[in-house]
Amino acid sequence: MEKLTPEDRQRLQRILAELGDYQTTADLLRQQLSILASSISELSMTVETVKTIKGLKPDTEVLVPIGSDSYATAKIALTDRVITDLGANIAAERSVEDAVGMLEARMTELGQTMGQFRQELEKLGERIEALRPEAELILKKTKEE
Repeated sequence: MEKLTPEDRQRLQRILAELGDYQTTADLLRQQLSILASSISELSMTVETVKTIKGLKPDTEVLVPIGSDSYATAKIALTDRVITDLGANIAAERSVEDAVGMLEARMTELGQTMGQFRQELEKLGERIEALRPEAELILKKTKEE
């Protein structure tokens, strides 16, 4: 980097720092997108399970997961109501229709959040691509004789 002016060195350092920050932010957004996708998938499976429960007859035996790939046999007492989490460790009994509506609303919210994150990720990619040529131009000066 001997051939770089102090201004070029300073600008290159700023660009590299910005690129590092953008890449870190992009990585975090990708992680969040992955988590959101998993949450949507889980909600979708829950919706299907709740709908399946509605089609069962009371006292139908089912397997209930109890952890570590282990299950207990249980009987479904009510097939028209389920208990759903309201948040803050509070749960409430709801009709299947209300539960499905609430779960689908959560899926919609998460999908919208994913859309926002994807837009942010795209903007970061554009910023990264806009800075790279400038950094490459400055670095090219170091190779010139």
